[in-house]
Amino acid sequence: MKRFFRSSLFGPLVVCALFTVLYAAPPTTNKTKTHGNSYNMYTSALHVDDSGVVAIPARYRWSVETSWRGIDLNGKNLPDTRVMLRLHDPNHNFTALTAQMDLATAAKLHHELGNIIVKKLQNPDFQYRPQLYRPDQIPTKRIIGIDTKGTAIVEDVDKSQ
Repeated sequence: MKRFFRSSLFGPLVVCALFTVLYAAPPTTNKTKTHGNSYNMYTSALHVDDSGVVAIPARYRWSVETSWRGIDLNGKNLPDTRVMLRLHDPNHNFTALTAQMDLATAAKLHHELGNIIVKKLQNPDFQYRPQLYRPDQIPTKRIIGIDTKGTAIVEDVDKSQ
Protein backbone atom coordinates (compact mmCIF):
# COMPACT_ATOMS: atom_id res chain seq x y z
CA MET A 1 0.00 0.00 0.00
CA LYS A 2 2.89 2.36 0.83
CA ARG A 3 4.48 1.72 -2.56
CA PHE A 4 1.22 2.45 -4.41
CA PHE A 5 0.68 5.61 -2.39
CA ARG A 6 4.26 6.83 -3.07
CA SER A 7 4.11 6.09 -6.83
CA SER A 8 0.69 7.72 -7.21
CA LEU A 9 1.99 10.90 -5.57
CA PHE A 10 5.30 10.98 -7.42
CA GLY A 11 3.85 11.15 -10.98
CA PRO A 12 1.61 14.19 -10.47
CA LEU A 13 4.34 15.87 -8.41
CA VAL A 14 6.81 15.55 -11.31
CA VAL A 15 4.24 16.85 -13.81
CA CYS A 16 3.43 19.85 -11.58
CA ALA A 17 7.14 20.59 -11.08
CA LEU A 18 7.71 20.44 -14.85
CA PHE A 19 4.84 22.88 -15.52
CA THR A 20 6.16 25.19 -12.81
CA VAL A 21 9.63 25.24 -14.38
CA LEU A 22 8.22 25.85 -17.86
CA TYR A 23 5.90 28.61 -16.63
CA ALA A 24 8.64 30.33 -14.62
CA ALA A 25 11.18 30.28 -17.47
CA PRO A 26 11.70 33.72 -18.98
CA PRO A 27 10.50 34.06 -22.56
CA THR A 28 13.21 33.75 -25.15
CA THR A 29 13.82 36.83 -27.23
CA ASN A 30 14.96 36.27 -30.77
CA LYS A 31 16.71 39.52 -31.68
CA THR A 32 17.10 38.62 -35.35
CA LYS A 33 13.35 38.80 -35.90
CA THR A 34 12.93 42.17 -34.18
CA HIS A 35 15.46 44.23 -36.11
CA GLY A 36 15.06 43.27 -39.77
CA ASN A 37 12.40 44.03 -42.30
CA SER A 38 9.78 41.48 -43.29
CA TYR A 39 7.09 41.69 -45.92
CA ASN A 40 4.16 39.30 -46.27
CA MET A 41 1.45 39.22 -48.91
CA TYR A 42 -1.67 37.12 -48.47
CA THR A 43 -3.69 36.53 -51.63
CA SER A 44 -6.15 33.80 -50.64
CA ALA A 45 -9.12 36.20 -50.52
CA LEU A 46 -8.06 38.13 -53.62
CA HIS A 47 -8.42 37.44 -57.33
CA VAL A 48 -5.16 36.67 -59.14
CA ASP A 49 -5.35 36.98 -62.94
CA ASP A 50 -3.52 34.78 -65.47
CA SER A 51 -0.44 37.01 -65.49
CA GLY A 52 -0.15 36.89 -61.69
CA VAL A 53 -1.52 40.37 -60.98
CA VAL A 54 -3.58 40.71 -57.81
CA ALA A 55 -6.41 43.25 -57.93
CA ILE A 56 -7.03 44.81 -54.52
CA PRO A 57 -10.48 46.39 -54.07
CA ALA A 58 -10.76 50.09 -53.23
CA ARG A 59 -12.38 49.33 -49.86
CA TYR A 60 -9.00 48.20 -48.47
CA ARG A 61 -7.38 50.64 -46.05
CA TRP A 62 -3.81 51.34 -44.94
CA SER A 63 -2.90 51.42 -41.27
CA VAL A 64 0.35 52.13 -39.48
CA GLU A 65 0.91 50.39 -36.17
CA THR A 66 3.60 49.16 -33.84
CA SER A 67 4.77 45.60 -34.29
CA TRP A 68 4.60 42.94 -31.64
CA ARG A 69 6.02 39.44 -31.51
CA GLY A 70 3.38 37.76 -29.40
CA ILE A 71 2.44 37.41 -25.77
CA ASP A 72 4.65 36.13 -22.96
CA LEU A 73 3.59 33.68 -20.26
CA ASN A 74 2.26 36.51 -18.10
CA GLY A 75 -0.04 37.81 -20.82
CA LYS A 76 2.08 40.85 -21.66
CA ASN A 77 2.96 41.81 -25.24
CA LEU A 78 6.51 40.95 -26.29
CA PRO A 79 8.13 44.18 -27.50
CA ASP A 80 9.29 44.64 -31.07
CA THR A 81 11.31 47.62 -32.20
CA ARG A 82 9.74 47.68 -35.66
CA VAL A 83 6.65 49.41 -37.04
CA MET A 84 4.14 47.83 -39.38
CA LEU A 85 2.38 49.11 -42.46
CA ARG A 86 -0.75 47.03 -43.08
CA LEU A 87 -3.19 46.90 -46.01
CA HIS A 88 -6.43 45.41 -44.74
CA ASP A 89 -10.07 44.87 -45.65
CA PRO A 90 -12.16 46.34 -42.83
CA ASN A 91 -15.33 44.65 -44.11
CA HIS A 92 -14.02 41.09 -44.07
CA ASN A 93 -11.30 41.12 -41.38
CA PHE A 94 -8.56 40.23 -43.88
CA THR A 95 -5.02 41.57 -44.17
CA ALA A 96 -3.57 41.47 -47.68
CA LEU A 97 -0.13 42.95 -47.01
CA THR A 98 2.07 43.54 -43.99
CA ALA A 99 5.39 45.33 -44.09
CA GLN A 100 7.27 45.24 -40.81
CA MET A 101 10.24 47.56 -40.93
CA ASP A 102 12.93 48.78 -38.61
CA LEU A 103 12.80 52.40 -37.48
CA ALA A 104 15.53 53.49 -39.91
CA THR A 105 13.57 52.18 -42.92
CA ALA A 106 10.30 53.65 -41.61
CA ALA A 107 11.95 57.05 -41.02
CA LYS A 108 13.45 57.03 -44.53
CA LEU A 109 10.07 56.23 -46.11
CA HIS A 110 8.37 58.85 -43.92
CA HIS A 111 10.85 61.49 -45.09
CA GLU A 112 10.53 60.54 -48.79
CA LEU A 113 6.73 60.43 -48.65
CA GLY A 114 6.63 63.78 -46.84
CA ASN A 115 8.81 65.41 -49.51
CA ILE A 116 6.66 64.09 -52.35
CA ILE A 117 3.43 65.16 -50.63
CA VAL A 118 4.74 68.69 -50.13
CA LYS A 119 5.87 68.93 -53.76
CA LYS A 120 2.54 67.56 -55.05
CA LEU A 121 0.63 70.09 -52.91
CA GLN A 122 2.75 72.90 -54.34
CA ASN A 123 2.52 71.61 -57.91
CA PRO A 124 -0.04 68.89 -58.80
CA ASP A 125 1.88 68.18 -62.03
CA PHE A 126 5.05 67.20 -60.11
CA GLN A 127 6.32 63.75 -61.14
CA TYR A 128 8.93 61.57 -59.47
CA ARG A 129 10.08 58.27 -60.95
CA PRO A 130 12.94 56.67 -59.03
CA GLN A 131 15.43 54.37 -60.74
CA LEU A 132 14.23 51.08 -59.21
CA TYR A 133 16.08 48.65 -61.44
CA ARG A 134 19.64 48.45 -62.65
CA PRO A 135 19.71 49.17 -66.39
CA ASP A 136 22.14 46.31 -67.03
CA GLN A 137 19.62 43.87 -65.51
CA ILE A 138 16.75 44.86 -67.83
CA PRO A 139 16.59 42.49 -70.81
CA THR A 140 16.37 44.07 -74.23
CA LYS A 141 14.32 42.16 -76.80
CA ARG A 142 13.12 42.73 -80.34
CA ILE A 143 10.04 41.23 -81.99
CA ILE A 144 11.13 39.39 -85.11
CA GLY A 145 7.78 37.89 -86.02
CA ILE A 146 4.54 36.29 -84.92
CA ASP A 147 3.88 32.56 -85.06
CA THR A 148 0.65 30.88 -86.25
CA LYS A 149 -0.86 30.99 -82.74
CA GLY A 150 -0.39 34.77 -82.53
CA THR A 151 2.53 34.61 -80.09
CA ALA A 152 5.35 37.07 -80.62
CA ILE A 153 8.76 35.65 -81.50
CA VAL A 154 11.46 37.67 -79.78
CA GLU A 155 15.24 37.71 -79.79
CA ASP A 156 17.79 39.39 -77.54
CA VAL A 157 19.29 42.60 -78.83
CA ASP A 158 22.94 43.40 -78.22
CA LYS A 159 22.97 46.22 -75.63
CA SER A 160 26.02 47.85 -77.21
CA GLN A 161 23.94 48.91 -80.26
